Amino acid sequence: MRRMARRRPRSSTAAPRTGPPSVRAYQRATHAAVVNIVAPVLGGVAAAVGAGATMALLRWTLQVRTVPERLLEWGLLLISPGVFEVSLQRFGFDTKRYALYVAVFATLMMLAAVGALALGRGWSGRALLMLGIGLWLVVMLVIMPLTGAGWFASELVDGTWSAILGHLAVALAYAGCLGLVGMALQPLGAGSVAGPSPGAGRRRAALTAIGGALAALLGTYAIQLVVRRDLTEVRFLDPQEPVPSGGLDPLGTHPDSVAPEPQPPDTSRGLPAQPTAGSPVSSEVPIPEPRPARPMKRDKDGAVLPAGRRQGELTDLITSNDDFYVVTKNAGGDPVLHADSWQLRVDGDVEHLIELDYTSLRKLPAVEVVRTLECISNFAAKCELAPFGCDLISTARWKGVRVASVLQLAGGVKPDTTFVAVLAADEYTSGLPLEAMMDPDALLVYEMNGEVLPSEHGYPVRLLVPGRYGMKNAKWVVGLRAVRREFVDWYGQRHWSRDGIVKTTSRIDLPPRGTDFPPGEYNIAGVAYAGTRGIDRVEFTADGGATWQRAQFVEPPVARDAWVRWIGRFSLGPDAHVTLMARATDGTGATQPQPFSLPEPDGSSGWPSLEVQARQT
Repeated sequence: MRRMARRRPRSSTAAPRTGPPSVRAYQRATHAAVVNIVAPVLGGVAAAVGAGATMALLRWTLQVRTVPERLLEWGLLLISPGVFEVSLQRFGFDTKRYALYVAVFATLMMLAAVGALALGRGWSGRALLMLGIGLWLVVMLVIMPLTGAGWFASELVDGTWSAILGHLAVALAYAGCLGLVGMALQPLGAGSVAGPSPGAGRRRAALTAIGGALAALLGTYAIQLVVRRDLTEVRFLDPQEPVPSGGLDPLGTHPDSVAPEPQPPDTSRGLPAQPTAGSPVSSEVPIPEPRPARPMKRDKDGAVLPAGRRQGELTDLITSNDDFYVVTKNAGGDPVLHADSWQLRVDGDVEHLIELDYTSLRKLPAVEVVRTLECISNFAAKCELAPFGCDLISTARWKGVRVASVLQLAGGVKPDTTFVAVLAADEYTSGLPLEAMMDPDALLVYEMNGEVLPSEHGYPVRLLVPGRYGMKNAKWVVGLRAVRREFVDWYGQRHWSRDGIVKTTSRIDLPPRGTDFPPGEYNIAGVAYAGTRGIDRVEFTADGGATWQRAQFVEPPVARDAWVRWIGRFSLGPDAHVTLMARATDGTGATQPQPFSLPEPDGSSGWPSLEVQARQT
């Protein structure tokens, strides 16, 4: 009995300490899973979130473009325009937003997976630090060149050092987060397979990475204030003052700066007052700021806002700034530029490398034009196939300076120059032949409809070149580069048209779609546009093409590169069902083609049509 009494306490205390073999095995497996799988995964996710937050901070404050944005734009090079158009028709603009989310998610998951692997294998603090530096080098030597920024962002017109130090801060923040997580896992025995490094070493490496990230962040912000490019700054008070190129041409009246004929109140809504052409330039030019940008729903390719015309009415001759269509490629937000710090860099095959500030640009001889802009994605027919339909086209009155005048400030281009590359603050590029840029109507504009250029249209300065789709008219311009070969620009790299010359197109604005009418006579009206070729005539049919009638122009053409508004009359008999169609003929005598085609790769074509039903009596 004594022996049994002594044995019972021993057995009762031993069971809770060790347990049956199956329980002990389960505990060991659970502990191993937590230490070697779950904890490293959570640590990798935490480090990825830290890196993402740092990228977001730099994007929001300094507009340093993130890795997901760059990878997304590079990925678009691999997607045919046809796939893009089909996706757009099927899902609308939400498709593009999904792709942006996928790019962000994929980038963060890649960082999380790499971090989990490093922590699970028990990498030392020094190895984690080298991992962060290695990822930074991948961005600088692989991702940057793939997305057109060059090695170490050397091809950027502005923001090279911001990109270098900013991405270094992101990489070191990532490594520092991994180091901190590794320190926390050290007491648990994580990474025992590879042998954990001493706690002091991980602590030292983590603090080094975090300190380096903070230093890189501070350097990124400080560099904005101290870094200057080694170029000649051009500033002058009098636009007639001689400059290195020998001076500027005298001020003159531009042929398209004359105001259009007065229109009735219902057709001139929102037109700004027309400044006097050839008026003297003030020696004190204020630096204006634009009003807040219009809100836009962004997606993987940026944002698209169709023109805000009133459905069922003939569009205004001049589109107000609030109703002008908007297209931007920037999924993460457009550049935020300020005129007092903006500078235009002119380099490449010119005699003098110069920088021109905003005040001096506005003191150059100013010209004003009425000009229509059309996006290459605009539909010429079958408007119902896309969310924006046939409304990516608008007309405004623009004011700016000739590109030729700016190139003169640099001493002109060298004899073997063939192209001019236009470089924008959002890394968008546009390439145009030299003769197109020397056209008197090729402008760097800073006003739109009598107001300072809106932010969404490229404030402080955008390009306006005749006869080309909007993709050639770059916004947020910060550089002009003369080159000796063809320059394949942002859209050209994505297999769209390289010349971007607009096609002849027409549109039916009224009668409104989906409405039936009592028998009688009605107006058919719309717009037609053919770039610098102009519109010779517009014809319409009310019997499906059996007979054609010539439409009348609402007013004479206001400029050589602006749309015309046309109008005609058709009859609708009792219980009739008619098909209205229109076609335009440009100034060369060529009629817009009838077969419908999608916008890719060189713009949409087709005759617009509309079904009209007589109301049952």
